[in-house]
Amino acid sequence: MSRVLTVPYLPVLGPVHPDLCTPEMFIEVFAKVLTASRAGVALPFDKDRRWSPVKRDMVLVDEIVHRPGTTIIPVLTPRRGGTVKTYFYGDSPDLNALQAATRRCCTTYGAAHGRVISFSTNPTRQANHTRVHLKEFRPAPSAATGPAVIPLDDCAPEVTTTFAEFAAAMADHGFDSLRQRRDAGHRDGPILVTQAADRVIGAIGPLTVMPDQPGRRMLLPQYFAVLPEHRGQGHGRALWRAVERWGAERRADYQLVQAQAGGASDQLFRSEGLRSLGYASTLPA
Repeated sequence: MSRVLTVPYLPVLGPVHPDLCTPEMFIEVFAKVLTASRAGVALPFDKDRRWSPVKRDMVLVDEIVHRPGTTIIPVLTPRRGGTVKTYFYGDSPDLNALQAATRRCCTTYGAAHGRVISFSTNPTRQANHTRVHLKEFRPAPSAATGPAVIPLDDCAPEVTTTFAEFAAAMADHGFDSLRQRRDAGHRDGPILVTQAADRVIGAIGPLTVMPDQPGRRMLLPQYFAVLPEHRGQGHGRALWRAVERWGAERRADYQLVQAQAGGASDQLFRSEGLRSLGYASTLPA
């Protein structure tokens, strides 16, 4: 299968470092993914383990299609009524056939939703595309620029209380869920913020470093957003560069991030010199 991995993105795990996609390393990692899937646990190097050691994503082994030039791997995620995600690896996917196969899997396994996920270096117009970026922390990160960035925990109390308002406004970016975990006492890592008029108006976090499968230190992806009325003023770039410095200071080797192709974050990452690894394209079934 490593021959058809045009983008280093594995079922259940998501984006991985390109070095994991050598034939030997891929076989080892995917075997561990299957074992963890059967056991219902998150692997030690799975980014989702920071939220919980339990992971219910199930690789539908009996539905896997593997032939020269093509591999299809369906995965059942039980949350929110159940979703079958069909991962297609290869050239020229037959999207209509993949959608139909995904719907059949939804019926068979009682899932309410289905998606087809394919990968390429040149996306089509038929799906929703995210670009996978790689940031390596050598050489040193760019210098600080723009608005001041500080940890949320170091803000004045009157500023800290406005994080709830920010999180509600940026719920689609994951911040309301993060705020709920924070209010429940979970400490998943620092959240960095920018502020204006004693209000949180931009944030990125939580910040966490963990080892990948070979033992390199990866900085996990963060939630990242700036209130719409404050965009275009340098807050996003300042937050991102603060994260780069945080990761470098903690000897992180790299970070993988995804961004909506052509969106503000995607443009920022490209301008900051991150390496594009290709696209993941998602189509409802």
